[in-house]
Amino acid sequence: MRTGAAPRTIAIAGAWMALLLGVAACSADDQPAPPIEEDSTSSTSTLPPATTTSTSPPPPPTTTTTVPTTTTTTPVPWEIPADQVAHVEGLVATVEALRGRSFEERPWVGIITAEEYPVRHLAAAGGGIGGMDHLSAFFELLGMASPGTDLAASYARHENAPPSPFYDPVEKEVLIPEQLFPMDDYQSLVLVGELTKALSHQHHPSLVEALVAADGSDVDRLAAHRALLEGEAILVQTLYIESLSPERRALVADQARRAAESDGSGEGSGIFAEEAPRLLVETARFPTRAGAALVIDLYRQGGFTALDQALDLPPVTTEQVLHPDRYRSLEPAAELDPFGLVVSGYEVVDEGTWGELRWRGLLAHHGDPVNAARAAEGWGGDRYQMLWAPASGKLAFAVRLAADTFADESEVNAAVRHLISTGMDVGASRVVDTATEWQGADYAMLSWDVGVITWVVASDTEVGRQIAAQLGVNLA
Repeated sequence: MRTGAAPRTIAIAGAWMALLLGVAACSADDQPAPPIEEDSTSSTSTLPPATTTSTSPPPPPTTTTTVPTTTTTTPVPWEIPADQVAHVEGLVATVEALRGRSFEERPWVGIITAEEYPVRHLAAAGGGIGGMDHLSAFFELLGMASPGTDLAASYARHENAPPSPFYDPVEKEVLIPEQLFPMDDYQSLVLVGELTKALSHQHHPSLVEALVAADGSDVDRLAAHRALLEGEAILVQTLYIESLSPERRALVADQARRAAESDGSGEGSGIFAEEAPRLLVETARFPTRAGAALVIDLYRQGGFTALDQALDLPPVTTEQVLHPDRYRSLEPAAELDPFGLVVSGYEVVDEGTWGELRWRGLLAHHGDPVNAARAAEGWGGDRYQMLWAPASGKLAFAVRLAADTFADESEVNAAVRHLISTGMDVGASRVVDTATEWQGADYAMLSWDVGVITWVVASDTEVGRQIAAQLGVNLA
């Protein structure tokens, strides 16, 4: 919910901004690219200063960290090359030292083959973007994807390239692609992040297991939780990078650059970024980018103590992740009554809270991203349902949004109207009371009442009007 302040920035040296924001050019988990060069002009850093004589940097000034001692009893041998065991053991100890806590059980580390990797990694990353039949129809209806675009394949390529170590929270395994041995310094950096996720799973099991058990509902809340965990991993990676000598940092940066170039991935490149709806791009980048920003903000405020408190009481909306001040104040979302739409031949395939993140992505596809972010920033709360007719392939979507202020409502109203007129195959509009209706090959309706905006789109005009009537919109 917007307070009128300009979007906050992270006051962090340029080299570490590159680490935190260079996520799109990295591994399948959107691991951050290390800094390409130091920013000699920057004098402000939110993290402890880099060290060159120690394997672990000092803690932030607000906390005192005691490095715990790891104890193990007859550990199960890892399934990795024998000459790599000592190296991985060293990274485990480094993660414990940087994070200031021990693994309760020795994390299991193994090898995954090139054939197994795509399926296992995509599942560990959240299972992809399931329900592609109705999602493809949704994006086609809004003019965000061409008919026949294989979004699922594009997304899978984006998530799985280039191959990198990853943590599987279902099996509680850290897996390293076989082709990455012997591991270089960049892949070791990626592994530090994945070991951090394994460590967090042991200390905050309910948070991680809620993601594992997710059934596709409450997407906005789950995205917020995932962002917090990704942000923690990036923070520990940043501290690890800062503990290296300048020569080692340069080596990591060179290895990361070569990995990205060999795969052809990069910011704004690749089939996913080029062809996918902006909503999917924003959703894919959100956990690492916004999650890192939130965690860095928490770390600045109170070190790992503040982060641990957040892991025990995580953000519940993507709004809270995008605006750390709103998380600190535990600003709640406005409660809107759920609606149970019933249309013959259709089934509800998705419902819940759309959230600020997805409003931002939705409004940005046909519009200016800055204006879209500003309109979405006024999000106060919402409820939506998506209905799908499997027999005909037709789709309907209805959402009711509460914004913070009248000005916020006005911005959302204008942005949605632009989306309808630019992306949908609709004719001229007609105004009925507080509603505007468009009818053509597609159907759209936008109603703006005091404090609430109701938006309906449908592949079938009669279905769209039926839904609008069920939502109490007068179109007579």
